[in-house]
Amino acid sequence: MRLLLSLLVFLAFAVQAQKQIVITIDDLPTVSKAYATPEGRLNLTKKLLSHCTAFQVPAIGFVIGNSLRTNSKPDSNQIGLLKLWLNAGLELGNHTLAHKDYNNISFEGSKADIIGGESIVKNLVQQRERPFRYFRHPYLRKGDTQAKKDSLEQFLKQRGYQEAPVTIDNSDWLFSRAYDNALLLSDTALAAQVGKQYVTYMLNCAAYYEAQSDSLFNRQISQILLIHANTINADFLGKLLAGLKQHGYTFVSLDKALTDTAYRSVDHYYGKGGISWLHRWALTLGKKGAFFKGEPEVPAMVDELANRTVNLPGR
Repeated sequence: MRLLLSLLVFLAFAVQAQKQIVITIDDLPTVSKAYATPEGRLNLTKKLLSHCTAFQVPAIGFVIGNSLRTNSKPDSNQIGLLKLWLNAGLELGNHTLAHKDYNNISFEGSKADIIGGESIVKNLVQQRERPFRYFRHPYLRKGDTQAKKDSLEQFLKQRGYQEAPVTIDNSDWLFSRAYDNALLLSDTALAAQVGKQYVTYMLNCAAYYEAQSDSLFNRQISQILLIHANTINADFLGKLLAGLKQHGYTFVSLDKALTDTAYRSVDHYYGKGGISWLHRWALTLGKKGAFFKGEPEVPAMVDELANRTVNLPGR
């Protein structure tokens, strides 16, 4: 009996250890109100990359093309930040030129935004003989009509892209906005409070989508986490990665995660929402409101601070 119990405990830990997660980081090179100078952006990037290196995370970053230009000309400082990503052995993908909401533009407009997003970064990546193969939808929106969704999917295939899904969606951007404001107010205690709540919130999001995975697939699929190249991740990504590791996750690349058969699931969803692929698959299967309940909420304090008007120093 003891042997059987020991075996069951071992198997439980083995299953837990098999949980896999991809760290995908949007809005490169950086998106930060508190780190708005070239020196600040460099510092932010180095911090993000140091966390990835420390935890051996094969992250992928998705680049907004317009962020690589200043006054319509290539910005060597911004481009230099992408070189740091490549130097670290990490992959880059296309997040469009201007991060336009596909719900608000035509299919032709979206095509132009995608092609425009290639203008600098694709050449930079290919100079290193690296693949440039993944596309991340702005706001996770794939089209609010069947025709727009189908047209975009076909165009991406013709262009040689694989779309980069997201299963663990969240509001890290709202926490970072609050964190930026706390830093700009020089309130280090408040900033630390926001950071602590952020890590807890993100781990709760991971747990919520684990439950969604169990409900849909009766197992843990390879999860794909979306975060942004922002201030709060520069300072707290290490703690988040440590928490994920403690919860049994190993960090894998996007290409490895996409070999999971879950990503061959049918997605018939189109609409206004930019949502997790787990929810896309659930809606395709006809799941109703009760299935989606329990998603973690942003604390009211964080929401209020994020939406407070805080001016940059000297303004």
